[in-house]
Amino acid sequence: MKKLLVLAALVTTMSVSVASAKEFNDARWQWFYSNSDYTGKVDLNTLSYDPETDTAKAWAAWIRTTGIQDLISYKIHFSNNSLDVFDRNTYINGSDEIKRSQNFNGQNHVAAPGMGDEALIASVKGLVGRDTKLADYKKQKADEAQLQEQKRIEEQKAAEKKAKHERNRDILRGIFGI
Repeated sequence: MKKLLVLAALVTTMSVSVASAKEFNDARWQWFYSNSDYTGKVDLNTLSYDPETDTAKAWAAWIRTTGIQDLISYKIHFSNNSLDVFDRNTYINGSDEIKRSQNFNGQNHVAAPGMGDEALIASVKGLVGRDTKLADYKKQKADEAQLQEQKRIEEQKAAEKKAKHERNRDILRGIFGI
């Protein structure tokens, strides 16, 4: 009977710890890379893109086969295929408790070809619609520049017209002695 109670308590304890484990399987987490050592998933709820700087922000989870899970915030620079790393929270064996928290203060590194960071960049690029948004932004900036140039030309023509009018007025004043 005691063995049965101990077994029931053990099963209950295990099921409680599994229920509270850090999970990256919700709909908000999208897979983007796996190898024999780890799987990478990006948080769809934290993605953002700034076409002015051509950068994106994202949180990614790296789930290692050793039971360690790292949750890392990134700023992605599409122009040079690099990432700034900010916060890194490490969880062990699926626990919700952060075992280690580090801030890398935006330490930058270029993504290695064929590795998880490069896959993260490619995934985020598609998820935020970077190519379309960047093209729209560049078109908007080109249109604004064209309007500014047209305005500058119109102002220059108006100034030239005014200067010509003043010269003609001065000539007429000189002729008529006014």
